[in-house]
Amino acid sequence: MAQDAGQNSFRRGIMSLVILSLLNKEDMYGYQLVQGTNQISGGRIQTQEGSLYPVLYKLLDQGLISDKKVLVGKRMTRIYYHLEPAGKVRLQELIREFDDITTGMRLIMEDSGL
Repeated sequence: MAQDAGQNSFRRGIMSLVILSLLNKEDMYGYQLVQGTNQISGGRIQTQEGSLYPVLYKLLDQGLISDKKVLVGKRMTRIYYHLEPAGKVRLQELIREFDDITTGMRLIMEDSGL
């Protein structure tokens, strides 16, 4: 059980980094974020809309992103997400943390002969 909770927490952290990175380029709606993640990562990072939205809601609650409803056609609305200035700051922090962790992991693996 603890391993599953840890994996979920790790995945949510990665997804925060992914979402903020994608929104740094342009405003996007949920399905667009899912597709962009898959396409840009070459299929290495895949997510479902159902697991994306809890992360989006958390980022909204933290004031890192904002949302805007846009009418598409006569009846359909899309919710576009926008990176706020606080989100840009957090994105830079997450990038530094990610770089530190991946560098540390590479050094550990190299030292252990992997």
